[in-house]
Amino acid sequence: MPKISVLMSCYNHDKFVGEAIESVLNQSFKDFELLIIDDNSTDKTFDIVNSFKDPRIKAFRNEKNFGMVFNTNSLIKKSNGEYIAIINSDDSWLPEKLQKQLDFLENNENYGACFTLANIVNESGESIKNNIQESLKYLELNRLGFLNYFFFYNNPLCYPSVLIRKKVFEKISLFNPAYIIFLDIDMWIRICLAGFEIKILNENLTNFRILKNSGNLSGKNHKTIIRNSLELKEIYKSYQHIKNYDEFIEIFPEYEKIALANKNLEGFYYLIDFCYKKYFIGNSKPSQKNIKNFMVEFIHQKSFEDKNFFAIISSELGINYREYSAMVDKYPSGLIALKSRLNYKKMKLLILVLIIFLTKIIIDFFEF
Repeated sequence: MPKISVLMSCYNHDKFVGEAIESVLNQSFKDFELLIIDDNSTDKTFDIVNSFKDPRIKAFRNEKNFGMVFNTNSLIKKSNGEYIAIINSDDSWLPEKLQKQLDFLENNENYGACFTLANIVNESGESIKNNIQESLKYLELNRLGFLNYFFFYNNPLCYPSVLIRKKVFEKISLFNPAYIIFLDIDMWIRICLAGFEIKILNENLTNFRILKNSGNLSGKNHKTIIRNSLELKEIYKSYQHIKNYDEFIEIFPEYEKIALANKNLEGFYYLIDFCYKKYFIGNSKPSQKNIKNFMVEFIHQKSFEDKNFFAIISSELGINYREYSAMVDKYPSGLIALKSRLNYKKMKLLILVLIIFLTKIIIDFFEF
């Protein structure tokens, strides 16, 4: 049985997949299997995969496109290793990557996953400066600190740098196939909430490639903007599973200064109170629109699930109908829709003015 199972889902990456596979085969640690699924590529990706004859490689091909999350979950089920490593078919590793991560996890049983820093590279393999990766060199957090960081600053961890104990998946289940962009941070949050620590090795052992024209799943375009807004609200819902005040204050120690007097509520009430005071009272940061979206929708959801919910947030949190109505008025998704309607009306008015102006010019021309 191999110690590590390396998983790769690939689709139309014939320019890069050979380099990705070679970087795995060139690892100084040799006791691994490499499981590859080609997601019905239309280029030469699968031909390149099949050109490698290493017995540690097991290649599969889908008859139709299923997507990376489905493929990764399928490979986890097929895997035989004690540890799971994941690599994208357009990324690559440095030779010592697996060995250094394995050394750490073998000596730290309470850690569920280990990551590395990443070199951000372009399609030609040239390095791109990345301030986020630079800042991670100084980021030493336990799982509670990471949960705090994920909530406010999103995901600092490089997906293809991860090495995870397989038993973690057995405890918290596989990747959620509903996610397209945030499948990884959803997993990292669930790992931390389950009690596992995570570690970032302070070395650039992964090459993460940024493709042209927003070719990455997380690249900036109109599709990812929509997916971002949709998926982030679901990510925040994971925090409703914080059990009680003591656990909540461990994750969000800054809440202690504004905490409720009642310390015996379910954890999600403290989440509501924290976000309400931080983002809806006074001047709040517009950059946190996703948290505002989540909070309004979460309160709306809870009010349908529990007929006593509004009575509790009114008596315990001081959020009565007037305050709730004011929160809804600040609902970013609603404001965006309102702005769209206003912009549409402005456009109609502008067209009308333009028609009147052109009509006047035509009339003046013929009168002349």
